Amino acid sequence: MEHFKKQESLKPYFDNAYGFVVFEKLGKVAFFFVGAAAGQGDVFINNKDGTEKKVGRATVIQATGGFVFGGAIYSQIIFFETEKDFQTFTSGNFEFSGEAQVTALTASVGTRASTMGNQGITAGIRARDTTIGPHDCTYVKGMKVYTLTLGGLMYEAAISGQKFLYKADE
Repeated sequence: MEHFKKQESLKPYFDNAYGFVVFEKLGKVAFFFVGAAAGQGDVFINNKDGTEKKVGRATVIQATGGFVFGGAIYSQIIFFETEKDFQTFTSGNFEFSGEAQVTALTASVGTRASTMGNQGITAGIRARDTTIGPHDCTYVKGMKVYTLTLGGLMYEAAISGQKFLYKADE
């Protein structure tokens, strides 16, 4: 989570989101027309006082179809705007397709969030630069997704979808 907490542009989300899921390391590989990614992460409820409570684990599986090539390791965080959005995620099998708006964070610029990077353009990702102000907190369908590439090289001109499985802590 340290990668994301260092991003000044994410502070409004850490302050205001009901909850979030953090995938520290997701591995992704692709060859020509097929790609896949997978990983596990921790699910948190935001205490709104600068702390969070871990409530479970999530597994993500991603499938990609189209022209894809390469491999990468990246981190991903998904913020949930309201308790209802959070419950939708934790109620069982949850998935989103290329419609989800994903913003790629660049390690070199902490206050800019860009959907362009070394991952190419994926269906559903809009090619635009956004500077996030201190109080700007926008969600799409109750979610905001950020990725941070840790290493590798990936080219995608594809459609992909992610499926999530949730298991509550006991």
